[in-house]
Amino acid sequence: MYNISMKTLNFEKLHKARKAFLKANANKNFEVIDGNIPVLISAPHGVTQVRNGKHKVAEIGSLAVALQLQKETKSLMIAKTKNCFDDANWDELSPYKQKVLELVRRNNIRYVIDFHGLATKREMDVNLGTHLGHNIETNTGIFDDLIWQLRKNKFVVTIDNPFAGGSKTIAGNTKNTFEDIWTLQIEINARLTNSAKNFEKLETLLSSLTEWIKGLK
Repeated sequence: MYNISMKTLNFEKLHKARKAFLKANANKNFEVIDGNIPVLISAPHGVTQVRNGKHKVAEIGSLAVALQLQKETKSLMIAKTKNCFDDANWDELSPYKQKVLELVRRNNIRYVIDFHGLATKREMDVNLGTHLGHNIETNTGIFDDLIWQLRKNKFVVTIDNPFAGGSKTIAGNTKNTFEDIWTLQIEINARLTNSAKNFEKLETLLSSLTEWIKGLK
């Protein structure tokens, strides 16, 4: 098993789970984990990718967080597991994006939460990409609840800055395909996800996100 309970979670176990997941699915473009609530968690950049011919580093923390949240919430999940010289979040035509749409359609998904990583040079802890509100317009109240949860726990949060989750992204593309769906791009600073010394703060973030996701109906 590569998912660890929050009760026994630590920094080493969190990333050991991520590595085990990637090892088990190394020959696949992406992997899907079943869930039983109407939420799809996505992690397209947990492995290296290529955008416009330029190689980009893996956002390892985004995959580690996504796997843990899937375990805690029993959400459906999709994650990139192999660099196919593509960028699943950026490319216009992406097998990953097509699979997201298929999963939404087949499983009556109402919420898509797409996780990414922020460089440590960024000042914010979390950036929430809403495409200027377009992707969350079906229910702004649950977005306000998330903002309240995060800021209550002293996280520095920005909205649509520096990344907005626009039309080309998984969040934006899914929203444009399914009018009634609610989507959000969540970017988490790597100084929280990739540093053992900040694990206590990451635990607080994981707990906040878990509570919020479990409240989605």
